[in-house]
Amino acid sequence: MRPSKRDAILGAALGVVGRGGVSAVTFESVATAAGVTKAGVVYHFPTREALLLALQEYLAHQWQLDLEAQLGTPVESASQGDKLAAYARDSSHSSSRAELLLMLETVDDPQAYAPWHAVMSRWTPALDTDQPMGDAELDHAVARLAADGLWLYESLSTHALSPGVRQQIVSRLSALAHRPDGPAAPGGPGRH
Repeated sequence: MRPSKRDAILGAALGVVGRGGVSAVTFESVATAAGVTKAGVVYHFPTREALLLALQEYLAHQWQLDLEAQLGTPVESASQGDKLAAYARDSSHSSSRAELLLMLETVDDPQAYAPWHAVMSRWTPALDTDQPMGDAELDHAVARLAADGLWLYESLSTHALSPGVRQQIVSRLSALAHRPDGPAAPGGPGRH
């Protein structure tokens, strides 16, 4: 299937971000990279901000598809542990420089972060609670944070993990993700 012009422009824009950072994204640089006219870019993305937001949405959608492939079953019928284990498996694959830079761009922009937040909230446990966590909830939080750390390590490190060590780590994270919910220890925090 031939990609749409819009997707081709987004792919070219990702290449521009990968080579020169987010600040390198201009209508001219993207048009040149995509082999289209500046007017062709503006037709699909009337502002630079619209283009950058579309990049965020495009990457978040690709991530959602990757997570669904890792899960192997419909997400609606999956347990939190199954979704988190798929998230951990997917985190063992490094991202591109463009993905990292675009994610960093969202830190202070709720609108730009919204596509990423939608994926995160569907696949991972919320960490923004003031309530004490039970043991299983705490294991889920640790698994999520460790998976994020693995993704970042694999993306930034010049010394990649060996496939065997990576698999051991993913297996351990999966075990944490699948920790059964049980009663809290006497005197310990309960589930909320």
